[in-house]
Amino acid sequence: MTKAIVISVACGMLAGYFILPGWFIDISGNLLVVGLCVLLFFVGLDIGMEGTVVEHFKKSGWRVLVFPFAIMIGTYAGSIAAGLILPSLGLRDALAVGSGFGWYSLAPVMLAEYSTSVSAVSFMHNVMRELFGILLIPIIAKKVGYIETISLPGAASMDVCLPVVEKATRGDVAVYSFISGVVLSAAVPITVGLIAGV
Repeated sequence: MTKAIVISVACGMLAGYFILPGWFIDISGNLLVVGLCVLLFFVGLDIGMEGTVVEHFKKSGWRVLVFPFAIMIGTYAGSIAAGLILPSLGLRDALAVGSGFGWYSLAPVMLAEYSTSVSAVSFMHNVMRELFGILLIPIIAKKVGYIETISLPGAASMDVCLPVVEKATRGDVAVYSFISGVVLSAAVPITVGLIAGV
């Protein structure tokens, strides 16, 4: 699966650079939304056909919210470490970047008011988090564990990376992934606003 993902991304990059005309960019956003909706529909269909969603919710209850908050704590721990290692970034800036939790279309826009350089770092950080999530989810699922895969993409675990999580793990893990992504996405405007003061 990892090979198929890498090949697909590489083919898309090559096609975008060498083959597709410039006007294609204008419609590519709409095509991405349609494609993502189709992917998520089939993920939901697969989860529903498995028939264990309600059972897993009854077992886990509110404990399912432990995962996104653990991901937040881990992200902030990494951000603090980055802020201490990279003095040019600083602790507050590193925490502001980490607060994007993988949502590259919102966090950098919010941080642009705070600092254009921090906004740029935030964009790269969140894009790389999603990209590495896509590439590493199958490996982490196989070598480490299923539930650990949810932490990799952050907020993207509810949309772009959800089909990858579902394919590499089980239907119940995909449900936790979706909930985690929703919570992290909801937290982004709050945490970025609080840390960066925007």
